[in-house]
Amino acid sequence: VLVPLLTLAATAVGGLRLASGALSVGELLAVCRYAQLTAGVGGAASLLGAVVRGREARNRTLALADMPALDHGTRRLPPAGPGDLELRGVRVVRDGRQVLRADGVRVEGGTTVAVVGRSGAGKSVLAAVAGRLIDPDEGHVLLDGVRLDLLTREALRTEVGYAFERPAPAEGTVAEAVAAGPRRVSPEQVREACRAAGADGFVRRLPRGYDTPLSTAPLSGGEYQRLGLARAFAHAGRLLIMDDATSSLDTATEHEVDRALRHSVRPGTRLVVAHRPSVAARADLVIWLEDGGVRAVAPHRELWHTPDYRAVFGAGDTGTATPRTGTGHRSEPEEARR
Repeated sequence: VLVPLLTLAATAVGGLRLASGALSVGELLAVCRYAQLTAGVGGAASLLGAVVRGREARNRTLALADMPALDHGTRRLPPAGPGDLELRGVRVVRDGRQVLRADGVRVEGGTTVAVVGRSGAGKSVLAAVAGRLIDPDEGHVLLDGVRLDLLTREALRTEVGYAFERPAPAEGTVAEAVAAGPRRVSPEQVREACRAAGADGFVRRLPRGYDTPLSTAPLSGGEYQRLGLARAFAHAGRLLIMDDATSSLDTATEHEVDRALRHSVRPGTRLVVAHRPSVAARADLVIWLEDGGVRAVAPHRELWHTPDYRAVFGAGDTGTATPRTGTGHRSEPEEARR
């Protein structure tokens, strides 16, 4: 399409210039050739960009293929457990560099924990280890006293749920995408989960509502994120991990989601990777990561007095917060006592 348009534009403008005597026939032909050449270079640049993106995708795919498959055990979680979470001697190394060290971090069941830190501090690594998307190189993660690597696959995926910053769109309709997961979810439960995630309103405005094919639904990034939250809420177990899962939501919607988490979603432990001080303030407890280690585990209101902590949110030496108080932490890690 670009080549004919450029050629047409060059011919039209050149024709007018030729008619006025400002351009010769040879110069007009040269202009048309230059237009075609420019379009060709643009096409080659687009092709080169596609090749580069393809190579990057190939490298990421190969990296995933090289990751060892997780082996699952035969243990099950105790029935009706509260969701106590413990990181015991956990250490993760990537390319010879330690990216996470967490020892003695224990969180009581039913606690909402915010994980904060600068970029590269290890927040997403902690989130991945806590739900056993990856295994630590050293140490163990326990849920209600049972090591995650000893659990059956069914027990792990039924009781540990995730919501991500960029949820992968599922096939089928909107309702089927939200219902997809380890549990059988009824249509009413799908709608309840969407209401909790602030998604019910825009879903109902779709051409076919909940029966709209997801592949044709005109959704924004924030709306996709809310559907990902709805899916996590519909299948919530005793541990729900939210890795930057509200980053595309406005403040009002984020407050609604937080309120729904406390009152409309199955009770359990929440581990929330947070970049906003408001999220940390609403949590019962904060795990503050720095350079791959746990610098402190404490309520937000206590940490806010530390300039380095405020600097994580870009607040510097100013600003105040009005967090909730909480008592979900049973002991302080070694790093926090130094």
